[in-house]
Amino acid sequence: MNKKISELTKATEVKDEDIIMILQNNENKQVEAKTFFNNRYKLKIGENTDPGSEITIPCYYKVGTDVLDVYLNGERLLKSSDDSGTDGHYREVGDAGSISNKIKSTTDWSLSQGDTLELVVRGEYNAI
Repeated sequence: MNKKISELTKATEVKDEDIIMILQNNENKQVEAKTFFNNRYKLKIGENTDPGSEITIPCYYKVGTDVLDVYLNGERLLKSSDDSGTDGHYREVGDAGSISNKIKSTTDWSLSQGDTLELVVRGEYNAI
């Protein structure tokens, strides 16, 4: 007997090693939780950086596709449309559609030793 979606129980404490079944194109598919959920990373800043500096982050993302969220000490940063930070705090480094592991602070702010960057990447990307 099939249940309605509204009658299904909720999953709790999903771990990376858990297996999840999804329906794709009317077929059941098996995926691991780690590929299904966002990937989270942390970077502790070891030394002060100058405004406009490139920062190598511990993950890869696809430039220009809105798959990267950046947080500084718990506060979400906005992606800027220019280097001066007119409407944001950081820039993605690389050509649109390329895979990168770098971001760049805008010229109006810097990072201090002890700051923590938290990064959320939707999807999995590898250096090409």
